[in-house]
Amino acid sequence: MAEDDRALPQQLRDVLRRSGRRLGYDRGDALFMEGDHPRHVVLIEHGQVKIERATSDGSAVTIAVRGPGELVGELACIDGRGRSATVVALGPVVAVLVPLSRFRELLNTNAPLVYAVLIRTVSRIRESDRWRVEYGALATGRRVARALADRTLGSAEGPYVIRTTQQELGDAIGISRESVVRALRVLHESGLVQTRRGSIVVPDPPALREWADG
Repeated sequence: MAEDDRALPQQLRDVLRRSGRRLGYDRGDALFMEGDHPRHVVLIEHGQVKIERATSDGSAVTIAVRGPGELVGELACIDGRGRSATVVALGPVVAVLVPLSRFRELLNTNAPLVYAVLIRTVSRIRESDRWRVEYGALATGRRVARALADRTLGSAEGPYVIRTTQQELGDAIGISRESVVRALRVLHESGLVQTRRGSIVVPDPPALREWADG
C-alpha cells in the first residue's frame, strides 16, 4: 500500500521501533478500546485499522482509517485521559507498541517527533472539519467517491485496495449501506471501482479522484 503525508518520516519510525515491541493482529482484533486507560502509542507498520466511536444507541461508527507509518492513540498518551475511540484491524496488521512512559520521554527529547505529531494532529482536525462541511453538501454518489478517493491520496498508480466493508464506508460518511451499494454500482459501471468481500479496489486512483472532484 502506498503511503501519503500522514505517515511519519522514516527516521522517526525507526526511533519508535527501537523503543517498542512489534505485535501482529488479525482482522477484527481490537488494538485498544474506547475508554481504556492509555498504556502505549501504536505505530502501524503493515495493514490498516479503523477508528470507531460508540453512539448513544450503542452502535459503532467508523470515523477514520489509518495505515502504514501512521500513529494511533498518541493524544491519550499525551494528556493521560481515556481512549476516545476503539481501534480495530481491518485485515492482518503489524504494529509497534511504544509504552506511554517511553513515548513521553521521546517527546521531551526529540523535537522532530514533537513537530511531526503536532503537524499530523492539526492535519486530522482540518480533515475532520472538511469532511463535515464538504461531505454534507455532496450528493450521495459523489460523497462515496470522494471518501474512496481521499483514501487513495499519495497513490499515483493502481490497483489500490481499500480494506473496508460497505457498512463501514456508510458509517464513516453518514449514509446507509443501501445508499453505498447504489453508489458503488454506478462507480463499478463506470470502471472506477471493483467490489470484493471486505474490500473495494480502485483500478485507477487518479481517475477516481478526477471523477469525485467533477
